[in-house]
Amino acid sequence: MLYLYSQILDRQLVAKVWIKTNTLQDTLFRFMMNVRMVCVFLSLASRWCLRRRFMWLFKSICQLYLRHPDLVQYCRRSIVSKCFGATMFGVLQMTMILFVASNQLTFRLALRIFSIISITYTINVIITQYFIAMAIIRARYGTLAKELQSILAEAASLVPNEGETFVTKCCQMADELEKIARAQSHLQTITERISTTYTVQIICLISTNYLNMVGNVYLMFSLSKYKSLTASLPKLAVLNTIAIVVFYYLDSWLNVFNVFYLIDSHNRMVKLLNQWTLVRPGMHPRLETAFENFTLSLARNPFKLTCFGLFNIDRLGAFAVCNSLIMHSILLILYDVQHF
Repeated sequence: MLYLYSQILDRQLVAKVWIKTNTLQDTLFRFMMNVRMVCVFLSLASRWCLRRRFMWLFKSICQLYLRHPDLVQYCRRSIVSKCFGATMFGVLQMTMILFVASNQLTFRLALRIFSIISITYTINVIITQYFIAMAIIRARYGTLAKELQSILAEAASLVPNEGETFVTKCCQMADELEKIARAQSHLQTITERISTTYTVQIICLISTNYLNMVGNVYLMFSLSKYKSLTASLPKLAVLNTIAIVVFYYLDSWLNVFNVFYLIDSHNRMVKLLNQWTLVRPGMHPRLETAFENFTLSLARNPFKLTCFGLFNIDRLGAFAVCNSLIMHSILLILYDVQHF
């Protein structure tokens, strides 16, 4: 780790790769690399210190997948999109660095470039693991919601009476509903464990994404203002830079909305349970008790994704972050316009 750190902060490397940058661009690049390096170190240290929790989570997710292999059809597209976007971002980033440093490329410089790329892939692997775990849980929530919806539809079609068939069906639906409640409780426990175990990684992800997004906005502004940055580069390199920004924002969008969709899946289950009041009265007491217990359980344990208990991960928080991103991007551009 210290070796990678020394390679990345080498002034000769920065001077060769960013030979035509101004002071602000150079400072921003160094600051971003420092933050990324610290985040990688904290992430790896956290994974080592909490390795037992990570192993428990890994086994839980694997067991969930093995018990319900049909979950793949609900999350295949999002996982493939995530892997494709992260891979393309890494490949394009490496291609861009080779474009810039092609004229001064040596074995030592290539080793330092590899050090930078290795950091990017380390972060991508950690983020992808978190993404896949959340996607599988979201898929399982989707199947539970379908099962709950079928129970509600069957209960609505029943005609309350004292017949043996009616009582048997109500008891069967109550048993199925209790299984759904236990499965949902287990999913929420896993999600909360993931949220607490990946707290350091989440903070590192938010920090690096925040800096990268501000940096990408400033990068696009710099490419349009300072023509000398791209004067010696082929048009393919400029297109490559634009593609990097596009895939980076696509990857970030997938990460954020994967969590939002999980929250939406839970809220959908809560809304389905609230439809129980619309079912005609006169159901068997055991079925009514099962619905009431499930509803009370969700009310006592609301579904929340928090980070160190400081803030909730939801759409409102994402909106605040977007406002802050816009503000800091504008301030950075204004500073460049005023001083350079």
